[in-house]
Amino acid sequence: MLEAIIAWDVRLFRLINGEWHAPLLDQVLPFVSDWQNYQIPILVAALAVVAVGRLRGLRFVVLAVVSVLVADAIGAHLIKNLVGRPRPCAVLEDIQLLAGCTNSGSFPSNHAVNASVLATLVTLYAGSLFVPAALVAMLIAYSRVYVGVHYPLDVLAGGLLGIVVALILARITTFMSRSLGIGEDMPPGGRRRIHTLKMGDR
Repeated sequence: MLEAIIAWDVRLFRLINGEWHAPLLDQVLPFVSDWQNYQIPILVAALAVVAVGRLRGLRFVVLAVVSVLVADAIGAHLIKNLVGRPRPCAVLEDIQLLAGCTNSGSFPSNHAVNASVLATLVTLYAGSLFVPAALVAMLIAYSRVYVGVHYPLDVLAGGLLGIVVALILARITTFMSRSLGIGEDMPPGGRRRIHTLKMGDR
């Protein structure tokens, strides 16, 4: 069973990284795949959230930072070491490598982890932004396969891990806010969303 799943994973990687390449995507997706290109936009967005949302905005930013750090650490230092899967760019021949190939493990993709954490939190706190947030997260995940540094299962697992960590920490934050009597973290309806949001909603 596991061998069949891995074989399917490699075949899908070959399609995305090989047959489905296009000149325009060869220019766009390496840019999308590079986290350094998001540093300034994320910083600007965080400052805007704090300026507009004040205390609630600050709580959101703190939650986002903590969630990314926790999820990233779980993916990079726990799961990758336990699984020990090498990256496709390190073991497969005849691939189109459009990004740097590191020696770190392939499973899960921490790009997908971090992107899904942020997309999940944005959805919880501003449901109207679900579609653009989800699209950006999926595009980042897809780009990691396209540039040759991750398998499809790597990004799927990373996305799932990010969602789970974001939901758990958001729930803990809401519980602590209520217990300490320091106000609500979510608008009306948002509190219900965090308790009812299921994986199927995505």
